[in-house]
Amino acid sequence: MRLTRRFIVSSLDNISLSNPIKYERYYINDKLRIQKKDNYYEKETLNEQNVLLEKIVITEDEFLKLQSTAYSKIVRDSYLYLKNHNISIKKYYGDYEGLNRVEVKFMSKEEMDLYSKETWMGEEITFSPLAFDKDLCKLNREEFLKELKKYLWK
Repeated sequence: MRLTRRFIVSSLDNISLSNPIKYERYYINDKLRIQKKDNYYEKETLNEQNVLLEKIVITEDEFLKLQSTAYSKIVRDSYLYLKNHNISIKKYYGDYEGLNRVEVKFMSKEEMDLYSKETWMGEEITFSPLAFDKDLCKLNREEFLKELKKYLWK
């Protein structure tokens, strides 16, 4: 079972964050993605539940070859919340500009069930298409904005 809850936040202003790590992700299929993370390249294999099974470092040449077969691209910055390193924030660019996703990881189901979100966090999106890059990347810009509107402008 995945022990993560996801929330949306409209702005990163006034949140204590680490320096960002830039991710450029490409989905080859539902079980294979590649990414450029700062200045190195990785290939990741996922299962049906989007759980990472294997991550390996690849060359830039291999990355570029696989990139040409991708059906979708996601560019985002990833930050750690400095007051609680179990919380990370993903800020999206390009087709998914406007999405700032907060991910809170837990050690147990009990901890997850008892969690009260930070005051700066918005609506929970754990069960929406905005929760995982694998689902997000299947939305076109219009579908994305329609989904985002459900959570940002309540």
